Amino acid sequence: MVNIFIGAFMMAGFLFILKHSRKQKLHITWWQWILTILCFVYALFVLETIISFLAEGAAKAALVMGVILGLIAAAWGVLLGRFVFARKARR
Repeated sequence: MVNIFIGAFMMAGFLFILKHSRKQKLHITWWQWILTILCFVYALFVLETIISFLAEGAAKAALVMGVILGLIAAAWGVLLGRFVFARKARR
């Protein structure tokens, strides 16, 4: 059941990014969309890793792997937001 919620959350996040980029009229190239999709897939992998460790009863492993993999996913998301989806400052 939790997998359905994670999938719905990821899809809602992607649709939000898509709607935001259209609303702001951002010009995003094809390779930037590929990086964005890969970021969502990696975040999905991180969440599923944590869920699978918790299902096996390894709470410490879920915490360690969640922190390690989650930091990478968070950094990737921040870099995408900064360099792909941020509006350029007008001079």
